[in-house]
Amino acid sequence: MLRDNHICSDNKGNKRYAFIAFVFLVQLFISNNLFAKEFVSVGVVNVTYLMEKAPQSEVASAQLKSKFSPQEKKLALELDELNKLEVELDNIKKTKKNINLQRQKERELRSRKRIRSRTLQDFREELRFARDSALDDVQKEVFRAIDEVRIQQNIDIVLQDYVSASQAVDITPLVLEYLKNKLDASQSGNTADNKTQ
Repeated sequence: MLRDNHICSDNKGNKRYAFIAFVFLVQLFISNNLFAKEFVSVGVVNVTYLMEKAPQSEVASAQLKSKFSPQEKKLALELDELNKLEVELDNIKKTKKNINLQRQKERELRSRKRIRSRTLQDFREELRFARDSALDDVQKEVFRAIDEVRIQQNIDIVLQDYVSASQAVDITPLVLEYLKNKLDASQSGNTADNKTQ
């Protein structure tokens, strides 16, 4: 018991010294920054908003839609054909006349459902991979734009996870404008290249 009290008092002493050292370091940091000639500038940015509103996101979404739309239509047509085959099979079952034809249609329906299921699974995986890749590309573009705006605005630190910030330090609109201008410049460059060819 006596030993436990001694350990407890040692821990209190260590905590006291650690607190005093922390206060000393904070005072030293504050005094150095108060007399420093340059202040650190801080900006904040809402990355989630930029990912949603960046024109590059819209372009990537349109490209995905144009690439995968024909496959979606083909899968929808296959589903319609399967539904027609099921109706046909139900009609054959109701008549109870041709059992061989009924079995043939049942095998055909099972086979086509399996094929469609595999095709649908492959389509979903391919779409998910393409969407993730496009999202990754847009995210890289947004982070490059944030860094470019940070350099242009002479900002030392940009924070993306913040609770609240004033409009004076929010560079989100500047980054969004930068992304729009960059996309416009790249599209006008592509248009000029296409005209020369």
